[in-house]
Amino acid sequence: SILHEQVGEYDAGIALIDKCIKHTPTAVDFYELKARLLEAGGDIQSAADVVDAGRDLDHQDRYINNQATKTLLRAGRGDEARKRISLFTRHEGNPDQNLYDMQCTWYELELADCLRKKGEFGRSLRKYMAVIKHYEDFHEDQFDFHMYCIRKVTLRTYCKLLKFEDELWGLPHYGRAAEEVIKVHLHLSDNPDAKSKEDEEPDYSKMTPAERKKAKNIARKKKKAKAASAAGASGGGGKDGGNANGTNNANGTNKKKSKPHVTDEDPEGKELLALDHLEEAKKFAAILVRHAPKRMSAWALQYDVSIRRGKMLLALQALFKMRSIDPNGDRLFSRIVDYSQKLSAGSQKGHAASEEVIASEFPTLLNNKSLTNYISSAAEKVKADALSSLPLRIAVARAMLETKVGSSGEAAALVLDSKLNVRCVTVETCREALQFMELTGDKHNKEQMKQLIDAKFPFAKDC
Repeated sequence: SILHEQVGEYDAGIALIDKCIKHTPTAVDFYELKARLLEAGGDIQSAADVVDAGRDLDHQDRYINNQATKTLLRAGRGDEARKRISLFTRHEGNPDQNLYDMQCTWYELELADCLRKKGEFGRSLRKYMAVIKHYEDFHEDQFDFHMYCIRKVTLRTYCKLLKFEDELWGLPHYGRAAEEVIKVHLHLSDNPDAKSKEDEEPDYSKMTPAERKKAKNIARKKKKAKAASAAGASGGGGKDGGNANGTNNANGTNKKKSKPHVTDEDPEGKELLALDHLEEAKKFAAILVRHAPKRMSAWALQYDVSIRRGKMLLALQALFKMRSIDPNGDRLFSRIVDYSQKLSAGSQKGHAASEEVIASEFPTLLNNKSLTNYISSAAEKVKADALSSLPLRIAVARAMLETKVGSSGEAAALVLDSKLNVRCVTVETCREALQFMELTGDKHNKEQMKQLIDAKFPFAKDC
């Protein structure tokens, strides 16, 4: 079953793991593997149900409880995930506050992703910034160890600490949080109306009675969850606030005082939504490119921020850095095309010296060709390489469609001819391919793409 998972044969893997579960239904690991196969195959809701069933077999297993929480969050079921994770937290206060105190970054990142997908950008930013705050605390706490390590002559450990602190801002969890903060700020900068849509109620007049009832239930649960989050963040203790703070209980005995928490005065993230989005994105992009200079995504985001700020020279630098990391990547190709289009439009003008540098250096990124010839050669190269990645095929096809290099049928064929037997084929990249087929305006292309996806990911329900 694990071998089938490695080669992407999810239906065959599930058939085998079902035999294992039938033979030994109490083995928790089997449920975890089946959930992993379902998630990779595109059915995240069933994956969440399966791993939660495995968790129910052993309520003392923290690992499977964490896996169930993570999968539920990825399925968008935040309330259920909160109940699961709270089984292993202290109950005298808000579980989210307890997890923040324990610096549980994986949970905060998954919860932030869940909120972002729902369009709750303020709350999502709060969680991403909580992770960033943890790393700032790591940085500040190092000063407590300098004199201690020297006094105790633990020099080897001290050197490890210094190395850890040097690499702190380039660590994966910090990088993921910072990248998502940048993406949210860029999205809000491009779509200012997204901030107001969070609190808007849906238009019930265009719904059927059943849809209206369902939408109102969802809205009511959302308001209740927000109220509970705000109440928990305001510093309340247990069920009886007085007892939790050390007063006498019904039996006249003193309860232990709970540790005071810092009050979160902005649980909805409204202050973060009011910030200058491009300035915030610029700040975190600068940190990433300085401390994670070999990370492709860092330079891609640096380009995205710079091009929106009209800093063409910084954007050009980001393109050259991306080329040094992955010269054949889809992210580099799409940004080179975007940069060329903006230069041709003349919408971004800079200093004369900057213009001179751009005029002399940018053509090397296009291999000294015109934009149309550059896209045509990229399309020919992708056709010749049967294993060229699906994201690159989509990027080249989009460029062909935007610049009218060839017909829309030729652009669609670039993706369809792969039969999804190429690199980097996931449910997410298949969704992108399906969105591209809609842009071509040909229903036959879309249906053909759907058939390929159904064959590759038989469990995917939302493609």
